Amino acid sequence: MKLTQIQLRDFRAFAGELNLPLPDGCNLLLHGENGSGKSSLSCALREFFTFNQDSALTPTKKPIIPYRHSFPDTNPTPKPRVAQVKLTFTDAANPSAIIAWDESQLHPMETGDGRQPEPATPTQRENIVAISRCSGFFDYRALLRASLTRHAEKLPEQLFDLFAETLLAGFRVRTGGGEQTIGKLWSDAKKAKPRYRYKKGLRAANTVVENFDRAFRPFLEQVKDKANEFLNYFPNHRLRIVKLDYTGSSYPKATLELTGKAIIPEIEFNGQKVDDHQEFLNEARLTALGLSVFLAAVALADANPAAPDPLRLLVLDDVLIGLDLNNRLPLLELLSKEFPRHQIMLLTHDLVWFDIAREHTGEWDGCKWSHARLFEEPTGPAEPLMPRFERIKPSMDDLKIAEGYIRVGDLRAGAVYIRAAYEATIKHICEKNGIEVVFKANPKEVKADALWRGILRRHAGRVKEKKGEFIDGTLIPRISAVRSAVLNRLSHSGASSLTSSELTTALQTIRDLRQSKIPFKP
Repeated sequence: MKLTQIQLRDFRAFAGELNLPLPDGCNLLLHGENGSGKSSLSCALREFFTFNQDSALTPTKKPIIPYRHSFPDTNPTPKPRVAQVKLTFTDAANPSAIIAWDESQLHPMETGDGRQPEPATPTQRENIVAISRCSGFFDYRALLRASLTRHAEKLPEQLFDLFAETLLAGFRVRTGGGEQTIGKLWSDAKKAKPRYRYKKGLRAANTVVENFDRAFRPFLEQVKDKANEFLNYFPNHRLRIVKLDYTGSSYPKATLELTGKAIIPEIEFNGQKVDDHQEFLNEARLTALGLSVFLAAVALADANPAAPDPLRLLVLDDVLIGLDLNNRLPLLELLSKEFPRHQIMLLTHDLVWFDIAREHTGEWDGCKWSHARLFEEPTGPAEPLMPRFERIKPSMDDLKIAEGYIRVGDLRAGAVYIRAAYEATIKHICEKNGIEVVFKANPKEVKADALWRGILRRHAGRVKEKKGEFIDGTLIPRISAVRSAVLNRLSHSGASSLTSSELTTALQTIRDLRQSKIPFKP
């Protein structure tokens, strides 16, 4: 199953309708400035799939009205605001299943009492619950709760709430009464509060709390181990989670209030225990730590990672604020290797990071990505700025475009696209193989000549050391001829003398360079 379309109407930042197609259930990389609606999109997905801890299949009522867009319609014939989240799913059995959550219907995971229509069938409801249990929704606010607080003494309680009510809430465990979720056990523990100090009532309440404790502790150990594994993706982190210490909760006779809701992390840096790690570690390491813990919980929530179903969503909303570029690329590698079956949505306000991630996600094996941007724009003279969605056009093959121009006789345009294909190809070769070039503060200022010379130096060095050729040796004189006969003339006044046969030869040469194995293997 895949999510193929997201439609929002009058939901938080979005006035009117937003339609965001995800062809074939692709991943999404979305850029938007602050206030453009990224968090509203993330919120819509999170609230649609939030699994309620109070029941195995029956959530408490989740009215959508609090998320209704606040500003009235100022058109000459205004329409009332009606909030809606509508998602389209596809799988082998049903190519287009639409499930909506709006003000006239119950939440999709809510079973009705006959007074309001239910937006989902029982089977669809069970599928949505299954999706919620192995999906993850994480934003910068949750990341801050995991590491930063004004009062250091409150961090253990914040961590407990994050684990018990969010990260591990959907984990299922065997209990004496069958199968339950961590969230349901924690909800039962809170509801078990005794009214009086009689021994029998206290014993019964604390028995319920102990049931939660027994289920909760083993998951903390698993999360710790998996998070340490994920930390290794981040270079030079020098961190280790020694323990996520939870001593247990109880209802003491003196107060009848639930105590012990605290997780105390024991963190090592450079092999030494660090007290108050949230004060000691820099923002990049705190972010890497928080992300590793969150992603560990998401990975462990997937009981059968090899199974194609259910749909698994992973939505990360601006969680990379504290990471420099050196640590952001390893996160993409982590997501690619550890979450191959998740439908991933990365939302960011950082345009430079968006451009870098756009290039890198385009190289993921077997994964399609959609790239889009959200903008703010005025929708009327009396209305505030509202989000507008714009899909980034998919990259066209420059060589195919060049072929078209050569075919219709526009040789100069064909040469321009051949040069673009040549520059993109040698840039890709240099990036993939660590070719050293002259440093420029702005990478776009590195010229194609410098990249080609770097490739030739690598080739000559390998041949001299008898390690084999770096690129196919027969391509070197062909590319040199193309650079002289076509690309150099394009940059000067000789472009008007280009011929169709020259461009056809150049096009085939660049295509052969693209398709050749590097390092070259005969």
